[in-house]
Amino acid sequence: MTKETTIDPDCLKKLNRDGLLSLSSEMIPDIYDRVKVQRFREREGDSTKLKYLRVLVIAIQAHNSILKDEQLEDIEHRLAALEEDDHTYN
Repeated sequence: MTKETTIDPDCLKKLNRDGLLSLSSEMIPDIYDRVKVQRFREREGDSTKLKYLRVLVIAIQAHNSILKDEQLEDIEHRLAALEEDDHTYN
């Protein structure tokens, strides 16, 4: 038995910082609305949802770390190019 998988082209788009912020901005009110009630009552599926939310947070943190690394590499390349131009003119 084989299972066909389809890849949604939208999921392959690279998220930028605004995309990550948007994603976490959707998650935070959802969690807050759930726990701000005067008397919290656990619902079926809460523990499963929390597990997925933890994974989502870890994925957002990892993605943000990669974005920071890319940004640092870009700054390093731009600085090296500026230094090269400076040495060329002097």
